[in-house]
Amino acid sequence: MSGRINEEDIGLLSGTPAPPEKKPAAPEPSFLMPAAERAEVAAQPKHDTKAFLTLQAADDTVRNVTAGMVTTLSAVLSSKAPGPATVALAIEIGYTSTYPDEGAEWPVRWQPPGKRQFAELFARKETVPLTLQPNTPVALSFEVTAPVGVRYGDRVEVRLSADLDESGTPVRLTLACVARQAVLAIKTSRGYEREVADTLLARAEEKPDVVFALLVPSSLRGYVFAEGMSFEGVREMLKGIRKARGLVEGETTLKEVEPLLVPKITVEGFVEGAIVELISGPFKGEKARVKKIDQAKEEITVELIEAVVPIPVTVRGDHVRMLERGGSKGGS
Repeated sequence: MSGRINEEDIGLLSGTPAPPEKKPAAPEPSFLMPAAERAEVAAQPKHDTKAFLTLQAADDTVRNVTAGMVTTLSAVLSSKAPGPATVALAIEIGYTSTYPDEGAEWPVRWQPPGKRQFAELFARKETVPLTLQPNTPVALSFEVTAPVGVRYGDRVEVRLSADLDESGTPVRLTLACVARQAVLAIKTSRGYEREVADTLLARAEEKPDVVFALLVPSSLRGYVFAEGMSFEGVREMLKGIRKARGLVEGETTLKEVEPLLVPKITVEGFVEGAIVELISGPFKGEKARVKKIDQAKEEITVELIEAVVPIPVTVRGDHVRMLERGGSKGGS
């Protein structure tokens, strides 16, 4: 058989198939990132949240409060990003008590940025998105109410964290309120301060977490001071106490009580001719006129005004109370 043999057919005659032609690889779908680009993105560092965000307290980070007191904790969140940034702000409320399982829950409300009213934070933790403009601080305000049944040392924390990227390291800040005792003024009938204090002390021994201490200043008539946790608790203990006329509204500061705690010379302020009242001893309740003052012994010699025969009586300076200052050394 004559004719030229087609070289392309040799492979078919020998039984060995010709290698298939290599087809060009199909392009990767657009939603798949090429390996080179994926490696480049993986090599890029993640956003450093702390380099762009700042979260700090506007005033106190820890504030001492008394039962029933309403206070506001504030923070400021700002961004240094070159453009608008969406931040995930996480708010977590935590409670601790010196009496486990007995501490009262503190109501906490907050004022979302751009809103005029406060909103209740019902959940213990929630996350809200915020859009921050560059170098434009955003105020975060939290209104905290110390419950009436709060115990000494009870604490509520508002834990804040802000993040630009969920995989980054957020900036954090903790604001807290801690319950402390208060000094309360109790109004009594004049001359019955000690009686009211003794009855209140007996009741306080049965409830030691309500009233911690009592002060009956001899230089201030009609008042007893109590150191306690709750206005309502002390007011409840005063019910039924004879000659107790109730609590004075508002807390009394320690600065106002300090002068009553500093010991003074017992005869300081007395002058000859002054009208005084004896508050101790056999002539308790009698009025008298000052005749002589002994600074060294801190004693005062007086004459009873209503006595038939004026008899000089010498008493300690803290056994008399000033009623009227006399202007005549001779006592006239």
